Amino acid sequence: MRIHGDKIVTRRSVVEKRTPYGEYLDILREDFAGICGYCGKSEYVTKNAFEIDHFIPRKYAPELEEDYSNMVYSCYECNRKKASKWPSKDKNRQFLDGIGFVDPVSEEYDVHMERDAQGNIIGKTAAGRYMVQVGFEFDKRPMREIYKALQLIDKKQQLRKKMQNVSDDEFHEYIEVDQLLEQLQQTLFTKKE
Repeated sequence: MRIHGDKIVTRRSVVEKRTPYGEYLDILREDFAGICGYCGKSEYVTKNAFEIDHFIPRKYAPELEEDYSNMVYSCYECNRKKASKWPSKDKNRQFLDGIGFVDPVSEEYDVHMERDAQGNIIGKTAAGRYMVQVGFEFDKRPMREIYKALQLIDKKQQLRKKMQNVSDDEFHEYIEVDQLLEQLQQTLFTKKE
């Protein structure tokens, strides 16, 4: 399955120039549907604010620092893990010997990586495995747990809608389940992932 699930991440093609680049955060958030372009984590399940990652690191392309087409809405962890990694060290070559990074907005992203049935992020190609193991270290992070927590949070929201039209006895059962889910959510995200 896709890392982004049913969400589509994109970048609008026409954007009024903003400076400093942090001024793009609001429209980038909208274009990325409030999820990390790299791992698909929702901004609603993390204690750290989302950030702007420069797909081609500023170290190799300082002239792209304020170029919207080079920006990715990123969770704190993905931004820190990727940092200024760029295997070729050449802004015009995103791959070196089959390894490198794929822009999450491109359709190619799904060619290189996916989620398995448990929610783990796995690489399907050499570049995908590089991104999983080196680029973002998805294989060392609790990606499965985050995926499962997102599913539970979605169910919790559905449950809250149903709670509006139930009897008092059913309501108390729903409250108990809702509280358990809330505790799980708090526990999972106290490690600031």
